[in-house]
Amino acid sequence: MFSTWKSGGDVLKTSLPSFGGQPVKAFIGWSGILIADTEVNLLEALIAYYEAVQRESCGRCVPCRVGTRIILSLLQKLAQKDDPSLRQQLMSVANLVVNGSKCELGQSAGKPVIDFLNNYQELSKYCAPSNSDQKYHALVTAPCLHRCPAHLDIPSYIERTTERCFEEALEVIRRSTALAGVLGRVCVHPCEEHCRRGLLDEPIAIRGIKRFVADYELKRGRKPTLKGEGKNSKAQVAVVGAGPAGLSCAYQLARKGYKVTIFEALPVAGGMLAVGIPPYRLPRDILQGEIEAIKALGVEIKYNTRVGQDISLQDLIQNYQAVFIAAGLHDSAKMGIEGENAGYEGFIPGVKYLRNMNLGLPIPAGKRVAVIGGGNVAMDCARSSLRKGFEEVYLIYRRTRAEMPANECEVRDAEAEGVKFCFLANPTEIVAEDGKVKGLNCIRMELGEPDASGRRRPVPIPGSEFFLPCDVVIPAIGQVADLSFLDHEGIELTKWKTIAVDPVTLATGVPGVFAGGDIVLGARTVVEAVAQGNRAAISIDQYLTSGKVEPVREDLVDAWLKEFGVFDPNERVGILNGRPRQEEEMAPVEERLKDFREVELGFNLHDGITETGRCLRCYRVGLMVLDSASNA
Repeated sequence: MFSTWKSGGDVLKTSLPSFGGQPVKAFIGWSGILIADTEVNLLEALIAYYEAVQRESCGRCVPCRVGTRIILSLLQKLAQKDDPSLRQQLMSVANLVVNGSKCELGQSAGKPVIDFLNNYQELSKYCAPSNSDQKYHALVTAPCLHRCPAHLDIPSYIERTTERCFEEALEVIRRSTALAGVLGRVCVHPCEEHCRRGLLDEPIAIRGIKRFVADYELKRGRKPTLKGEGKNSKAQVAVVGAGPAGLSCAYQLARKGYKVTIFEALPVAGGMLAVGIPPYRLPRDILQGEIEAIKALGVEIKYNTRVGQDISLQDLIQNYQAVFIAAGLHDSAKMGIEGENAGYEGFIPGVKYLRNMNLGLPIPAGKRVAVIGGGNVAMDCARSSLRKGFEEVYLIYRRTRAEMPANECEVRDAEAEGVKFCFLANPTEIVAEDGKVKGLNCIRMELGEPDASGRRRPVPIPGSEFFLPCDVVIPAIGQVADLSFLDHEGIELTKWKTIAVDPVTLATGVPGVFAGGDIVLGARTVVEAVAQGNRAAISIDQYLTSGKVEPVREDLVDAWLKEFGVFDPNERVGILNGRPRQEEEMAPVEERLKDFREVELGFNLHDGITETGRCLRCYRVGLMVLDSASNA
């Protein structure tokens, strides 16, 4: 193994994961060269690498577009004759490319040839004669793009937004999701965790920019419009559940021309988007507009149709050519404390509380409410309770604020609005009088050793019991699936009571039946559900066209990059910081608590464009050298 690939800590990377089970002989990319096979012809591989760079270079700056073309030409000449003057020219041009390119693609593209030239004598034994056994696989990625579960092309839509090509930016987003306005509001933006701008100052407001372009369309009086691919298929697909996973699968299949019917138990589409997220975070007109755009592609949604009661799963399997199960998690997990199952007036699980509130159904009334939990559902219950007129809202969490799984912005907004946090506390009993909730018996906790989640386990403190008076108790400690509709013995369950599927293709044990979203992953995020719906559509298309379901090339690349790594938290970016992140407008606290009006108001035109200008456009090109016998 020879490596010039250094992490931010100057530690050489010295291993190459296999690609689809096949050994990778070498990898050339944004941080140098790794060689694992003495038979690699490095010079030929470098030529293939710069051919790939040329295909991706946008041409917006001369050093990248022209410079890498010159590097390619010089390498081709060097392959014919080892001339010291050619190597001098190569080094000069490569440094110009690294130092003069506007974005990361060009800035990183010069490094491999510089490393090659600096180590040419040492690497001469790796420059084998022309070798017909070499096979190349080029890839293009970016840290934010790869971290996004749905792999939205983030640098592309940000760049188009910078250029004020808002319709083009939306087209880029809608290749991966029909829910641009939804994700622009409620996505937990894991992409920002891997934004290289964050190594300088603060990450790009990626979610806010997505919302910005989606809102721009609406502000111009246009309805969301989605485009199909013009194909037509007679195959019919059934989808169980109109949540983000089901809608995303239906969208991608409809684009390919399939006839899709969604069976939804609720009177509305959207799943937890519609009945689990309050309107102050996701206005209903935003969600409904994007659902109508999906329906305009030919997707039919049958409301108030519960699979397992109104129609059986077995009927769907028999009457449709493929089935995607995306029923979600609509039951609340149990706390396991005394009084939980007594049917007291004033007790309501968090999922039901939000569902009833969003559907206009009755909810308990009172002055003081206690919400148990530390996730986003708990935050939604607490903040919604303030808007429903409760005078005091307590949130009880058994760990500290640092361990709370809820988004930091949700916690911050809950505090600003007046939610009272009781950290390191846990309920032990629901206290009632004449069948009505009167309060909670609780106990103080302390943090012990880490548990399976990596967080320190909360341990009760003997003798620290206390009573919290309240009229309403809302547990929101987790969500579970109602699997009573599963009437086919071929569909297996995991030990966590979720549906067992192939982790890549999402196929169940029944041919033509697939499952995804929370009913497979457990309670996760909206963007992860979107990713699962997209991936299921690929498998269903495979099944209906070839009868076989297998991983596609993108799956192999994704798995390889996850093991190899794209984002380096210790990287020295090497440019000046000092461009602060723009803040989205917010409704004043005193105004937002009056009703369920939207709290986050997005970017205005100036701030939205300004924020896109902070993007470093971190595209990166990589090239695997494989054996020609590889089937990967």
